[in-house]
Amino acid sequence: MNRPCFLGAGIATHLGTGIAENLAGLHGPPPPPRYLERRCDGRDLRIPYKPLRGFSAARAEQRLLRVIETVVDEALSEAGLRASEQRRMALCVGSSSFDIGVSESLYREDLAEGGEVLPLRSSSFGNLAETVRSRFGLQGEDYTFNTACTASANGLGYAARLIHTGSADHALVLGVELVNDLTALGFHGLGLLSRSEMKPFDSERDGLVLGEACSVLVLGRGDADRFRWRGDANMCDTTSMVAARADGSTVSDVIERALSDARLTPSAIAAVKAHGTATPLNDEAEAAGLLRTFGTVPPVCVLKPFIGHSLGACGLTELILFYRAIESGFLIATPEIGADPGALGVVLNQTERAMTRGHFVLNSFGFGGNNTSVVISRN
Repeated sequence: MNRPCFLGAGIATHLGTGIAENLAGLHGPPPPPRYLERRCDGRDLRIPYKPLRGFSAARAEQRLLRVIETVVDEALSEAGLRASEQRRMALCVGSSSFDIGVSESLYREDLAEGGEVLPLRSSSFGNLAETVRSRFGLQGEDYTFNTACTASANGLGYAARLIHTGSADHALVLGVELVNDLTALGFHGLGLLSRSEMKPFDSERDGLVLGEACSVLVLGRGDADRFRWRGDANMCDTTSMVAARADGSTVSDVIERALSDARLTPSAIAAVKAHGTATPLNDEAEAAGLLRTFGTVPPVCVLKPFIGHSLGACGLTELILFYRAIESGFLIATPEIGADPGALGVVLNQTERAMTRGHFVLNSFGFGGNNTSVVISRN
């Protein structure tokens, strides 16, 4: 099957900047969160967060552009495309907050100066795509995805289909999520934040930790030994704005549809990268869905304890960390997190195990009931 390959990747997370630093960070225990100090409604708040490492707290706009340029440069350099190929490639951007942090910063500056103040100078979700096109000379079509925590995963699926159907030769997928008060205070208000650290599928889980991330993947035709997109599926579950059905039926359905698209059976899957938000309802629904699909669940790993929940960027960011770890010979482990099946019946991988190829399912589930599963392969 001639499915698009992963030609180059770039990444920046709480673990560091670049593929090498991030892979090194996956070998140790997940780092503890830091805290955003915010004052809201007369109260002092401490919001757990995992910010990018290696990027100073410059003005929000400068920081956003520097992060994106650094990560795109890494991916394009690794992909090694000709100038003409780079110009023609498609662009898919996925995020849940885009440049809201920039708008917040400009708003605060305007308030300090006095006079008439506009909360949003530009509300277009297409700003980031236009910035990337201009900075890197891209002339192909561009698409922007805003589907909560599945945004960059859906961007990846769309980019892969553009190539698979012959509509594009190459595509660049960007997932980005940087700190902003709207998101941080919103999750605090929902009561979904951990009081300590993220423990997906663990009996002691008590919520999530937010995280910053920026990641880029270049797709195109490549040799048989590369990792490649094999298939995906996206579905909407209207049961709740914040969680899938607790019985796992919709989670199972989207996984099975992704497997069907990939022309694989559940028994062919070597491991699963779970969404794993460490919130009670989401972990319950995902665990039930995995048991419905697989019966005996293959090894399961999670990434959010290491980098936090990067929302719209998590689908692509976690996919890159996952497949590069497998290429390096290991399946990611979270020692002492999710070690006991407990009531959920799912155990997370506790020690790094040798693994270099196979078929893999990667889950992303978002607010509004948007659920996505991606299947990737290295034969």
